Amino acid sequence: MKKNIIGLACALLFVLAGCSDDFLERSPSDQVSSANFFTQEKDLIYAVNAAYASIGFNSWGTDYGYSTDLLRIEALTDNALDHHSWNAGYRLADGTASSYDGYVETRWKERYRGIQRVNRILEGADGVTDISAELKARLLGEAKFLRAYFYFDLVYLFGDVPFLTNSINPDDCAPTEGAEGEKVAAEECKRTDKTVIMNAILTDLTEAANDLPTSYSSDDLGRVTKGAALSLKARILLYQEKWEEAATAAKEVMDLGVYTIYPSYEDMFTYQGINNSEVIFDLQEMKEKQWNFTMQNYGPNSVGGWSSGCPMQSLIDTYECTDGNTIDQSSLFDPNNPYANRDPRLTYTVLYPGHDWRGGVFNTIPGATYPGKEIVPGDDLTDGTNGQWNKTATGYNWLKYISEDDIDNGDYWNGAIHFILIRYAEVLLTYAEAKVEANDIDQSVYDAINEVRQRADVNMPSVTAGKSQDQLRTIVRRERRVELAFEGLRLMDIRRWKIAENVMPGVPKGLTYTDPDSGGEVTLSWGVRSFDVNKDYLWPIPQAEIDVTHIEQNSGW
Repeated sequence: MKKNIIGLACALLFVLAGCSDDFLERSPSDQVSSANFFTQEKDLIYAVNAAYASIGFNSWGTDYGYSTDLLRIEALTDNALDHHSWNAGYRLADGTASSYDGYVETRWKERYRGIQRVNRILEGADGVTDISAELKARLLGEAKFLRAYFYFDLVYLFGDVPFLTNSINPDDCAPTEGAEGEKVAAEECKRTDKTVIMNAILTDLTEAANDLPTSYSSDDLGRVTKGAALSLKARILLYQEKWEEAATAAKEVMDLGVYTIYPSYEDMFTYQGINNSEVIFDLQEMKEKQWNFTMQNYGPNSVGGWSSGCPMQSLIDTYECTDGNTIDQSSLFDPNNPYANRDPRLTYTVLYPGHDWRGGVFNTIPGATYPGKEIVPGDDLTDGTNGQWNKTATGYNWLKYISEDDIDNGDYWNGAIHFILIRYAEVLLTYAEAKVEANDIDQSVYDAINEVRQRADVNMPSVTAGKSQDQLRTIVRRERRVELAFEGLRLMDIRRWKIAENVMPGVPKGLTYTDPDSGGEVTLSWGVRSFDVNKDYLWPIPQAEIDVTHIEQNSGW
């Protein structure tokens, strides 16, 4: 059969073709059809398991490099850049992407693949009778959460999208003939106002939270919990600027008494931090299964990585000094030693010149002179100069999620650190931001912010009471940026705060150093970025989808 790339119907096509794409189309040992699948408890469990697979993906296909593409969107922000022109992070940031972009198409397709799986679960679950009411309700709650997660991702990237709550076949989205003889999208597959979609998935999340447990035994770790449903609900409400409701949902998570701030920021994104007390929802990745190549993509070249995402100077400058003041206000900041006396999260998140790492000192450019720690030749881990193949373009590399264990074991393509999608620190900052924006500022706002800042191995000074709404808004936004860097949330933040047009255009800059040959001062940079407010707040609808369904394209694309 000729392979159809319509994202809206791709999951069902595998069944119609008599082949299997995932566990949803296959029992443990026998090929099955969609007509007879949902008959036993295990069928429903396998189906829900298959729906989880659409959370993480890679533009090479599902189950390859699970978290890699979720991290890639960091390079579409003022936190980082991607200097590989074939990656979406490069094209979508410099204005050269189009509706034919492969990554855009994959993200669209995989999200609708997951939605299709969930819709079939919700339709077929009634056929399963050898199951307790409690387990069935829990599994359907997991499915509703996943569908909400997929739709939220689609809406914040693409805006109004087709809202499908029933499974479909390819004919359902075939275009019809309009009054003038032109082809128009089928009614069921037209784009739906995003507000309608958001309201519907909020209802799903409320229902799911009522049926989900607060925790699981070790055999089911990684499944959706009540806390995950409420946390996603709080995130969506925050992005809708429903401040009071967002604060209420976040407070429900806080009041569960299940989650606490993990004492070690340094360890949280390593194998040591897997399933820690702060994790609300993550990708439970496995070696030899998902082929997570975060180390290969983002590790520094000195240890075999590709440096695909490079932190920018603007992110480095956002970290406060240890007295709680920004670098332009703190007496502790020394431009000749810029990484000293800084928020410890900088050291845990970014590799910078002079960073003690792996028994040596991280360097970027051989022979260069940097402000800060002296780098002794022969004692450094030299990464390479700007413009060289797979070398950092900014002088900085990510350290968060870069595992020394994977380096030592040669697991560049086979990492298994669980990528955290929702954690308790975000919930606390959601609560604080919602209360600040509602101008409902009380001690609980300061407590939430300070709980994040005073993690044991961070221990930044408390934010003291008496701040204005504007001051607290600045503090919360800065705290989100440094706390959640390289976790895929910055793109949503600069969009919802409507600051993307201010922080994205221009030449993205990295560190400044003294050239060893000329003796002159050089600032690393890479390309020029653009941001069109009339276009770039949304991604283009994939052209492959438009060609087949004739749905409308986003403005400017």
